[in-house]
Amino acid sequence: MNDDVFKDKLNYQLLDSFVRQTPVVVLGHFVVASINIGLFWQRVNHTFILAWATFLLLTGLSRWLMKNQYQRHQQRWTPGGWRRLFAVNSLFLGLAWCVWGLYVGVAIELGGLGLSIIIITAAGLVAGAVASTSSSIVSYTCFSGPTLLPLSALLLFTDQMETRGIGLLMVVFFAITFRQVQRINAVLQESIINGLKLEKSKEETEKLAQELYQLSTVDALTSVTNRRGFNEALNSEWARAKRLDTPLTLLLIDVDFFKTFNDSLGHPAGDECLRLIASMLTLHARRAGEVVARYGGEEFAILLPNTTGKDGVKIADDICEAAARLNIKHPASDVAEHVTVSIGVHEATPRDVGGSEELIKLADHALYEAKAAGRNCVRSAQQPASNTVES
Repeated sequence: MNDDVFKDKLNYQLLDSFVRQTPVVVLGHFVVASINIGLFWQRVNHTFILAWATFLLLTGLSRWLMKNQYQRHQQRWTPGGWRRLFAVNSLFLGLAWCVWGLYVGVAIELGGLGLSIIIITAAGLVAGAVASTSSSIVSYTCFSGPTLLPLSALLLFTDQMETRGIGLLMVVFFAITFRQVQRINAVLQESIINGLKLEKSKEETEKLAQELYQLSTVDALTSVTNRRGFNEALNSEWARAKRLDTPLTLLLIDVDFFKTFNDSLGHPAGDECLRLIASMLTLHARRAGEVVARYGGEEFAILLPNTTGKDGVKIADDICEAAARLNIKHPASDVAEHVTVSIGVHEATPRDVGGSEELIKLADHALYEAKAAGRNCVRSAQQPASNTVES
């Protein structure tokens, strides 16, 4: 997870936290607006109230629509783009309450119970915004600033000392809540960052575990599956074949006269020979579930799920021809001037044999027959009802 991805995840989670508050925010504004309209209906111009209520309603509905768009099409914009969009909506909500506070305040001449209602409304909305917008300091500022500060300024410039004191207290209240939002936002970000770091650590641990597992099941010399990986693949494919009642074919492949190859050309040449053979074998096992493994020393195995013995023999013949085309010189071979292979093939359906060990045993017997027949050839073992093995 690079820095940009990490930052995007952080910003999206902060946005998620902000967006989840939308139902509470919209409902809260409508409830507070309804109470205020009821309280001031007889004292404020009805045309203004209806126009103001319509604007507030449209702003609240737009916030709801933005929430739905964000949840359905989050990737349409960057986190910064969404943040600015929600900030603009918060600004419109703040301006709506700014207009309400200023208009009603002037209408009631900034006095009596009406002024207390306006101040409590503004302070209550800002206090609620601490919880609902703390994941976005920009949105909090865009809403709380217009909601409190213009009304505070209006109170500060009155002639009455008590009213100016209230205005000053509102400014102090804004400063305190702003600082509180900053702290909450910092804690929230730290919590999200710790979660993302834990997620990243988990991903890295799982990746490392997977890499270690792959290393433990891959032959270091030839880069094909090792004996352990082969055994695991065989058990898995055997269970699948048993469940689906499908054939499973095994090829056991031996590099002919490999000891004399090593003796005459040296072990580095022998290692290179095995790498070339392994690379060639992988070209003949490309379907899902097909596995090429170094079975031991100069012996390889190919596991072919859902493959008949006849098809297995054809693949084995192709492998013999491919080995010859590699044209790896073998000065000590008794059958050719180049490296050759002998292959034993056996097909088994799990319901017909005792287990996967029997499949290996019969393929190994077929390989023995191929060696006995002069090497550089393919032999197939069959298991008739009498359980005798024929080649």
